[in-house]
Amino acid sequence: MSSKTDGNSVAQHFLLSTAARSLGLARVARMSNEEAAEAFKQIRWNTTNGDPNCPRCGCLGVYAYKSRALFKCKACEHQFSVTSGTIFASHKLPVHTILLAIAIFVNGAKRP
Repeated sequence: MSSKTDGNSVAQHFLLSTAARSLGLARVARMSNEEAAEAFKQIRWNTTNGDPNCPRCGCLGVYAYKSRALFKCKACEHQFSVTSGTIFASHKLPVHTILLAIAIFVNGAKRP
């Protein structure tokens, strides 16, 4: 994932966001896969309140497939998922399992 800059600041990686750091392991363990997917969207696209944007062109206009966990950009027609462009992109793990891994990571990396 590339870093984009705003003047002098560097964009924060989504795993280090406040939303990711607030994940409780017990709360994530009780989530269904649909709830975990929604939570992952909120963390991944926290600057747009969980609304997905195209990783290729940055467009906020996307179609959501009802039958699959995919999105399609209205501008460039690129198909992507919530894990596209992350270390989880090439894995066929359930989103719930991925979110549990993120919760373990961020809870172990909390600073005093």
